[in-house]
Amino acid sequence: MTVKIGRSGWHPSLPGVLFLLWALLIPILDGNLMVNADGDPARHLRHGETILESGDVIRNDVFSYTALGKPFVGFEFGSQILFALGYRFGGLAGMVVLAAIAIAGTIGLIARWLLRSGVDPLLTFLASTTVAMLTYIHWLARPHVFSWPLVVLLLGMLEIRPRPSLLWFGCLFVVWVNLHGAFLFGAILVAMYVVGHVLEALTSKDPEVRRREWSRTRGTAWILPIIALATLVNPYGWHLPAHLIGFFGDPYLQDVTNEFLSPDFHSAALRPFLLVLLLSMLLLATRPRMHWTHLTVLLGNAAMALLAQRNIIFFALVSVPLLAIDLGPAWDKVMERFSVIRRFANTARSGRTIPYAVGTVLLLGFMAYSHGRIAGRQLIDADFSPTRFPVEAVALGRDAGLQGRIFHEFTWGGYLLWAWPEQRVFIDGGTDFYGPDLVRTHRTILGLTPGWRDSLSTYGIDLVLVEAEGSLAAELQRDSTWTTWYRDSTAVLLRRQ
Repeated sequence: MTVKIGRSGWHPSLPGVLFLLWALLIPILDGNLMVNADGDPARHLRHGETILESGDVIRNDVFSYTALGKPFVGFEFGSQILFALGYRFGGLAGMVVLAAIAIAGTIGLIARWLLRSGVDPLLTFLASTTVAMLTYIHWLARPHVFSWPLVVLLLGMLEIRPRPSLLWFGCLFVVWVNLHGAFLFGAILVAMYVVGHVLEALTSKDPEVRRREWSRTRGTAWILPIIALATLVNPYGWHLPAHLIGFFGDPYLQDVTNEFLSPDFHSAALRPFLLVLLLSMLLLATRPRMHWTHLTVLLGNAAMALLAQRNIIFFALVSVPLLAIDLGPAWDKVMERFSVIRRFANTARSGRTIPYAVGTVLLLGFMAYSHGRIAGRQLIDADFSPTRFPVEAVALGRDAGLQGRIFHEFTWGGYLLWAWPEQRVFIDGGTDFYGPDLVRTHRTILGLTPGWRDSLSTYGIDLVLVEAEGSLAAELQRDSTWTTWYRDSTAVLLRRQ
């Protein structure tokens, strides 16, 4: 069911309010964490600047000495260009604002789609807020946030009747494949809908329903070859999807990457997902059976989220809105007796979105242009933290012109790419590129595993930049062949004599 949203009055619509609220709150309250959670924002910024300066995507590694010249496939190059442009416009505040617009835009899109699907505005608000709570763990200035609105657009295209032509699906994936590797999830989502339509056709006793579902099965299945063709429209051709598929097939890299591990529900940040999962089970147990497409998407995404916590984002973006749609009729029966709820619904369905969205973007643009500072106050606190990264050590080492192969903390690799570009790194956050062998070697050295000194010698390492209180720093400081060049509470920079 599609409900037309009115435009009476000049008050903001519910999607407009949600976009305005989150677009302002995210960079102001979370800006510092968005660039300091790990070293990837700095790495993406360096890659984006390199692409802009060279006029071409990165095809061979120029950033490390361990894989120098190795063929490189950058599956996030489009997003990296956007971040580099944001940085040129407003520094790190510009990056944060871009990410905040993508996140808040996703929440606003979900709200608009649910309203057009006939979902009560209060339930729409609760569902959109739930999505915000579940995705909070990945509110970062990283390329994945640009995939979020595309996931919601794809979900809406799969749900709307009649569906858009195959050309629109092809256009969506051409954009997606040039922004971020999560287009693979888009293909999985379409495959889930194919399976759902098949199951609905097989289980229904109504001949008309079976004919309709088999027709939808054929129509949805045709999207998959369109996706396959669209994903070839990128500077790397077939190498890009092949590279991603190979990466996800490597068990070691996923076992040592935190976001690929199963969620730890002892962590307070992941308990909202546990709560939503339990509420989903309650809904399935007490309501009539969902359509098999919705049920397949819900179960499939729940399984993916339980296997890897990074997939909680996809669960939030697709499962929560579908649950709101299926809960809608029962919700309406309960809420129709409350006149306050009806008045809220009438007001929320009217109002305007575009003027408030444009005004919010312009305000954020001004904040970014002033590097987050307005009227003498730093509203967007976005800078690389000296307690998270070796800011002072890198600045002094670069000024002194220190040379030699450097070994460093894993999460500092991306920061080194940005802050010390003359110094090639040992490794950075792109484990898909460096591969499992180098990741093992890095863990061997940092963990003082037998053979770690041999690895230092094999790679001809002359400089070591690690956490000041780490075991590797303590061991090398006892070694007469190494001297401490610089030390503060965050990092120690050691040099081989």
